[in-house]
Amino acid sequence: MIVAVISDTHLERPDRLLAAVFERFCRDADVLLHCGDCVGEETWAFLNSHPRFYAVQGNCDLPPLRGSLPGLRDLELEGFRVGMGHGWGPRSRVGEAVAEQFPEADIVCYGHTHIRDWRRLGNGVRLLNPGSLFWPRGGEGGLARLTLERGRDPEVEWVTL
Repeated sequence: MIVAVISDTHLERPDRLLAAVFERFCRDADVLLHCGDCVGEETWAFLNSHPRFYAVQGNCDLPPLRGSLPGLRDLELEGFRVGMGHGWGPRSRVGEAVAEQFPEADIVCYGHTHIRDWRRLGNGVRLLNPGSLFWPRGGEGGLARLTLERGRDPEVEWVTL
């Protein structure tokens, strides 16, 4: 199973670059996750054209997304428990703060920092932050493509824009 993971698009409406990224890297994915700060309802609606799209609310999302998207989401994908949350608190602990909300998760996907992260915590939980699609901090922008297969360690492919 291929899971495209994006975050922090910060777009009120989709533009040509988002459409190109979606067509090339997201449409063929089995699942598309957005870890918050989609921002506009038009952008959310565009991404929601994917048949298995899941999103969580970010701190910059505008109404009505702010009132309708969940703050946290728990999914089962290919035998893995996946938690999703945008993030909060000090930048150095955002991943851990979100992971604390999902004590049974295998993988926790989060955003907010605009910095890529793929690591394993001491308790075995893997953290994945795809960074910001277009607005990276101190690194490269893009997304992550997560490969999940029962009985195998998950793998991440970074897509740099």
